Amino acid sequence: MRFRVQKLIRDRLPAIMRAQGLQVFDRRLNDAEFIAALKDKLVEEAQEVGAATGRADLIDELADVMEVIAALAEASGVTPGEIEARRRAKRAERGGFDERVFNAAVEARDGLPAAEYYLARPMQYPRED
Repeated sequence: MRFRVQKLIRDRLPAIMRAQGLQVFDRRLNDAEFIAALKDKLVEEAQEVGAATGRADLIDELADVMEVIAALAEASGVTPGEIEARRRAKRAERGGFDERVFNAAVEARDGLPAAEYYLARPMQYPRED
C-alpha cells in the first residue's frame, strides 16, 4: 500500500518511519518551496490547535505552531525581535485579546470607504442581507 502525504515533516521523522518498516519517499525543498511548505504547515498546525482537546494536547499543538513560526521566520530572514516589536506595536495600536471581544457582524452604509475592506473579502466576510 502506498499513501500520498505531500507535506513538510520534521527532520527526524523519515528515519523514525523507516525504523518502523515504512518506505519513505522524501526530498529536500529549495528556498521558495520551503517557505511555501512552511506556510501550509502553519495552517495545518493551527487547525490542529483548533481540534486539540485537553491541556496536554493543546500544549503539544501550540509547540508545533511555534516551531513552524520559528522556522518560517528564519527561512524568511525575519528575527524574533522583529516579530516581537511588531506584536507590541500592534498591541499598542489595536489592543490585545484581554477583553475577549467577539465581533458578530458589522453593518455599513453604501459608499462608506470602510465597507470596501469587507466587500473585497467575500469568502471571509459573507454578506448577510
